[in-house]
Amino acid sequence: MDFATILDESATKYADRIAVTAGNQSLTYAALADRVARLAGGFVRLGLCPGDRIATLIPNGFDLVTTLLAAARAELIAVSISVRYAPPQVGYAMRHSGARAFITTPTLLPTVPEEALAALDITIVTGEATNCVRFSDLLTGPPVPPVRTATDPIGLLLYTSGTTSRPKGVAHTQRRMARRVDLFVGEMSLTSADSTMTLADAGRPMVLLSQLLPMLRVGGRVTLLPKLNPTLFWNEYAANRPSYIISIPGLAFDLLGHPAASAADHSRLRFWITGGDKATPALHKRMAEVLKRPHLEMCGMTEAGFYAVNPWGGPVKKGSIGLAMRGVAVRLVTPCGVNDVPPGEVGHIVVRTPDLMIGYWNDTLQTHRVLRDGWLDTGDLAYADDDGYLWFVGRDKDMICRGGTKVPPSMVEEVLVAHPSVAGAAVVGVSCQRYGQLPFAFYRLHPDATDPGADGLRAWVAARLEAASVPVGFAHLERWPVTDQGKLDRSRLVWMAEAGGSEV
Repeated sequence: MDFATILDESATKYADRIAVTAGNQSLTYAALADRVARLAGGFVRLGLCPGDRIATLIPNGFDLVTTLLAAARAELIAVSISVRYAPPQVGYAMRHSGARAFITTPTLLPTVPEEALAALDITIVTGEATNCVRFSDLLTGPPVPPVRTATDPIGLLLYTSGTTSRPKGVAHTQRRMARRVDLFVGEMSLTSADSTMTLADAGRPMVLLSQLLPMLRVGGRVTLLPKLNPTLFWNEYAANRPSYIISIPGLAFDLLGHPAASAADHSRLRFWITGGDKATPALHKRMAEVLKRPHLEMCGMTEAGFYAVNPWGGPVKKGSIGLAMRGVAVRLVTPCGVNDVPPGEVGHIVVRTPDLMIGYWNDTLQTHRVLRDGWLDTGDLAYADDDGYLWFVGRDKDMICRGGTKVPPSMVEEVLVAHPSVAGAAVVGVSCQRYGQLPFAFYRLHPDATDPGADGLRAWVAARLEAASVPVGFAHLERWPVTDQGKLDRSRLVWMAEAGGSEV
């Protein structure tokens, strides 16, 4: 099955049901399918051919969803670029992918580097702009049936944020992504009675493969938030009453701390999934107090999708990223990748599934480094308990090596957030000529809490961990720096720590 088939089948079964809502407008399955087929026809009339790359820089909404689905229908490769990317990142993704066409808005068009625009054959704008094709004109022609020249064509290129290295283009095929959608539907027991709201744009893998396409697969409804702020979220939550939400942990913590969270009706919510980072004890507590609904932790990555989850229906182990998902094999191995580690011992997570990425775009060497004999090296560290549940320790690249002693940041963070004043903590490694690296801690306080200060926190950690794990510095932050994907930006924290803990 491919993307076009997912929508076409549901449009036949659920023609008059609402498929997508954005703001005060909605599209039925029949209307969305017609819009997608017409836009695909517009792409064909422009001379775009199967395998051509079409880059998108579009805010969350109908135009983005229609473009992603129409590109798949025309057998084009969508290069999904986040509107949160800085101009150099946008330009790099366009150039590196070799995009022939580009779709954006009149507002965002001037922010795109001129050299990237000059390399294009076609620029499409969702409005009025000089020397550009109008998006609306592409919707006026006749619809086209799905183009099928390949058994499993590449359908999507997703570029990593590139905060620690040059961004990589992660290539996914249509059928592999469709199978991943079916896997998620089965794992979460989704039906046409379900609905969800997005907290990121539809082109990101967490939303595309766990919200948009699963809902289109089963005949459910997805609500697209054009922007994210707590007031808008809770207003839309009350109006749409979703049955599940997916977010990163930090965002969930902030949303559930809003006064509207406690007043909202959560009776229709089946579960709230968090992934992309470690959930803190404070988040678990807030979930239990506010939602009184299952909090399911998951783990995944752009290259593999979700690979572990606390199973729907339980048992759920708080703090664990759960069990390997159906159809996914997970091993914990030694650094060389040869031997499995025993239960309770930290190992590198490697994953095997038929639905992995096919590789990094134009980067055979990097693909070979992470994909070997069908196993993907995730770069994550974890240990397994006797029941097979995985407990995330951190990213291998984030592990701090202090004079030969390994210091897992997550271990120090857990001790810090156990302090009654600390709402959140992040520990990073700073360079040291003598020891290689030293741990440095950032922390946030609970509202109205007294700041224990560096001396108080140092004593707190020293009483609970060995000396090597005690941070050499502490800095209080009002808010975390985040990446374009909304995750904690540890690279920026390292820079801040080495600058003395400030943002100067």
